[in-house]
Amino acid sequence: MDFNITGEEEALVLRIQERLAAGDNPTENSLAEELGDDARARLQSLADKGWVSLIQPPEGGPTLVSGLSPMAHTALSDRRNA
Repeated sequence: MDFNITGEEEALVLRIQERLAAGDNPTENSLAEELGDDARARLQSLADKGWVSLIQPPEGGPTLVSGLSPMAHTALSDRRNA
């Protein structure tokens, strides 16, 4: 896992965490609508770094955020306590 993320990526992770806590698994499309098209690239970057898990439906539907990695939860907790 790559712990080096940008401020924009951190903001996206925090927003994803909020939505997941509310019982909502956001899609790439819904995040892009809410936060702008740049959220798509940041979301993929976070997946590549091991922060989020993504599901691509076989039918070609929108990419779904299935959750944050356990290490992401720990990193977020550590950042808040710093």
